[in-house]
Amino acid sequence: MKMAPATTKFERAVLSHLSSIQGLRGVQGFVGVGGEWTEVVRLGEIVADSHAKVLAAFDAQAGGAVEAVSGPDGGWLATYMLGRAGLDLSLIMHLKQQKPHELQAKLKSIEASVGWLMVAALEDRRHLQDERAFVGEIGVQILLDAARARSSRVLADQWIARLEKALQPGLVAVHWMRGDKLCLTSVSGGGTIERQSDARGVLEQLAKLVVSSHAPKLIQPITKVFGPLTAADTDPASEFGATDEMMLVERIGGGSAMVVPVFRGAIIDAVVVVVFDPKTDSSHLLRPAPVDDLSGLLTEALAIQRRGHPSVFRRIGNWISGLFRAVFGTTLWKLKLAVVVMTAAIAIAAVTPSQQRPDFTASIEARERRVISAPFDGFLAEAPFQIGDSVVPGDVLVALEQADIRLEIAQQRAELAEIEAELQAARAERDVAATRLLGSRIAQSQVTLDLLARQLDLARFEAQSAAVVVGGDAWRRVGDRVRLGEPLLEVAAADSFRVRAFVDEDWVANLPPRAEAKLLLTAYPGSPMTLQIDIIGADPVTVEGSNSFPVWLTFAEPPAVQVLDGMRGVIRVDVGERTFLDAYSRGLARWLQRSLWRWS
Repeated sequence: MKMAPATTKFERAVLSHLSSIQGLRGVQGFVGVGGEWTEVVRLGEIVADSHAKVLAAFDAQAGGAVEAVSGPDGGWLATYMLGRAGLDLSLIMHLKQQKPHELQAKLKSIEASVGWLMVAALEDRRHLQDERAFVGEIGVQILLDAARARSSRVLADQWIARLEKALQPGLVAVHWMRGDKLCLTSVSGGGTIERQSDARGVLEQLAKLVVSSHAPKLIQPITKVFGPLTAADTDPASEFGATDEMMLVERIGGGSAMVVPVFRGAIIDAVVVVVFDPKTDSSHLLRPAPVDDLSGLLTEALAIQRRGHPSVFRRIGNWISGLFRAVFGTTLWKLKLAVVVMTAAIAIAAVTPSQQRPDFTASIEARERRVISAPFDGFLAEAPFQIGDSVVPGDVLVALEQADIRLEIAQQRAELAEIEAELQAARAERDVAATRLLGSRIAQSQVTLDLLARQLDLARFEAQSAAVVVGGDAWRRVGDRVRLGEPLLEVAAADSFRVRAFVDEDWVANLPPRAEAKLLLTAYPGSPMTLQIDIIGADPVTVEGSNSFPVWLTFAEPPAVQVLDGMRGVIRVDVGERTFLDAYSRGLARWLQRSLWRWS
């Protein structure tokens, strides 16, 4: 893992006391003041999200603790907590898997070093307070100068002069944003860079680093800590790796650099690049806190300059605002402006035409339905179609088992033949009584045969015309026993689908005859369909708390998609043209009319 050279005493103390401990994979250190925690060091491999639990359970008197780390790599997670002089310290260390006696020895070495780390953290806190005080001192001069700067170039020269005097850098450059591009305008020593050069290109590349990350950038030489530096050790907020950034600084003769953004609101308006000489010790300046303070200071200076010397467009805006104050005054001007704007809006809405299309919930239903029931008790043999399937004339919809019927027909015919033979014998013997009895039995057998033949005809039900299956579950019951009259399947004519909607009674009287509407089904959100109102029903129902009437609509042309019985959607009915004011105040106007009539 990569890390910049130790710039704080705490980092140097960690490297000095802990980096030599064998088996230590990584260290993460946090300093807390008043319950607010700041990560001050991160080295090596850290157990992800382990710090949240440790910091939440911080106890200054807890001392050290150790627990096993789950996962394929395993190892131990050692923590140490300490509080001194208003400063809390929490160390989280990841150690590799090792025997208990080896682990105990490592923990004793770590515990012996914690006191030195706390002393270093306290010293860093004092230095940080001194650094921020230093930034505050030069900040007073920068803010005072900003009020006298008549242009952005003069302001940039002031920044360069103050930073050169306070920081003793090797080079200071100021870039201004021109649209989406960075433009280098001022460098140390005064003057500008007008021509392209290698130095100009390097400075602009450095400035682009903070434009992409939207935060200050510190660039220092790279050192290796807890393992070799790899190609993957790059800054994710930058298009450059850490080594690439340092190479850019070295190309212009620098040893380290800080790149500071200057904001206008949430937008970067300028970028200041400060490059330090390799022989100059700049470690006390290359710290996040003073650089953040410097960025805020320059941002405030830019705001002061903009207010004191506005651009031409800003002056025009000031003139317009002055005219506004002259017209509306300085008292109650918001109320006056609101009245004027509201009056203008009402006047425009009263003459602007609008096509009003209220919307209502709707569903698809089939008008011409036919229920296919069991013609007799028996077993279901065929049911090839399911709900939504289309059938053509001649398709078998349902069929009952016919073997039993055919067997009974054969038995009845055999019995009838025997009776007829007996009848011929009785006639030959001139037995009148037997002849009458056998004739009655023949008539009874014939009726039974006719009934069985009728059942055989009804055992198969075929489609007579094109239809769609809209109900029933016969396809699930093939092989089951069914009873006479039991519903098996429900079909509807393919061209009999229409739309039923429930229209609020406030709109029923406003629906023109044969009014056009648009339907958008939930199943086909990208295929609106054109409808026409056919019938307005007279049986109201309550829908979502409103009294609504059913309205049936027909398709103006056959749908381009397959519609099924029960599909739901929304219709928008065209009720004619009216003004925006009438359209959006309709509900309030009708309520006032009813209320006034009730009170009168």
